[in-house]
Amino acid sequence: MVTKSLVDVFNEAVDYGVEGAVPVGTPVGVAKLSHVLRVFNAIMSGGLGFAVEVIEPDEFKRAVEGFRYLDLVEVANLLAELVESYGSSDYDFRKEEILEHALNVGAPVNDAFRRKVSEVPSDFGV
Repeated sequence: MVTKSLVDVFNEAVDYGVEGAVPVGTPVGVAKLSHVLRVFNAIMSGGLGFAVEVIEPDEFKRAVEGFRYLDLVEVANLLAELVESYGSSDYDFRKEEILEHALNVGAPVNDAFRRKVSEVPSDFGV
């Protein structure tokens, strides 16, 4: 049996995130990470507004679940609130700045992935 490295696992999740589909039988951690990376990469590419235009609402819901799974609860809650209120008169641009700051300081997704895989390696097939 060949063991996957953490880089291999992360790159697999990146690929699934780009494709927007996770194959049946994919370990739960890889699936959750891929949903996070789909939205994260869209936000990093063009901001939340761009992400809202190119990502389907159900994909945001899966990403929010993924952020929670990775214990990035503050990010999950902000993302859920901002997507829900995007385009409305009560949209809070300050919260968007807080979200973007949280996603840009350090490597929060990568760090959360490494913590989670050390806690539950079987969720990532390692």
